[in-house]
Amino acid sequence: MRLEERYDDEDGPEPPWHRPGVDGAWLRNANPNTVDGELQNLAAFGSGLTRLTGPRRHAARLIVALVLLGFVLAIVATVVAQVRGR
Repeated sequence: MRLEERYDDEDGPEPPWHRPGVDGAWLRNANPNTVDGELQNLAAFGSGLTRLTGPRRHAARLIVALVLLGFVLAIVATVVAQVRGR
């Protein structure tokens, strides 16, 4: 049986990582295997990229560009293979 009641009310408000259903490491509450979880992951990734500066920012931008280029190349290769009839 799970109780949603706290017995230590004199300690002040409950920290966000202590609430049921919240991932303590990232303070997110959606299942990462759902659309909501994926959107939260994308938002966290984007906010992390905006905080980067200097060489780390350039490295992160290069990695993201390479990943996107890989997706584009995979899509183009699939389309070419389908057109050729393989």
